[in-house]
Amino acid sequence: MEWLAVLVLFLTLCVLLNLLLPHPPPSRWRRGVERRTARLTARLHRHREPEPDPFDTLRLQTRLGHLSTKIRSIESTPHVYARAHKLMALEAAYDDLLDEACRLAGCPGEAEMKRSEEKRWQEEQELAARGWSW
Repeated sequence: MEWLAVLVLFLTLCVLLNLLLPHPPPSRWRRGVERRTARLTARLHRHREPEPDPFDTLRLQTRLGHLSTKIRSIESTPHVYARAHKLMALEAAYDDLLDEACRLAGCPGEAEMKRSEEKRWQEEQELAARGWSW
């Protein structure tokens, strides 16, 4: 049992000396090995993209439903003040939400495609195929 106490005392003194004594800078060989090791571990440990939050998806679906309801009400009401401007603003917001929804759902997107009825229809079909509803 005495040998265990001596061993613990020795290890404690080694740790204290290591903390108190100055450390020389690492050699060129050691720095090169550390650099190569860091590159290799970075290459092997690829970070996956985190899964999207389901509540973000739910909020986005709710906002899409709200905007589509507003668009339909403005389209169905013939006498609305500044109807064209309101409709353009709502459609632009709806298109932005569709782009965000496609990004969250992982739809293959065509970012260079201009905003149009065709693009909107394609995005809605892609989202519906992935189980989205609004």
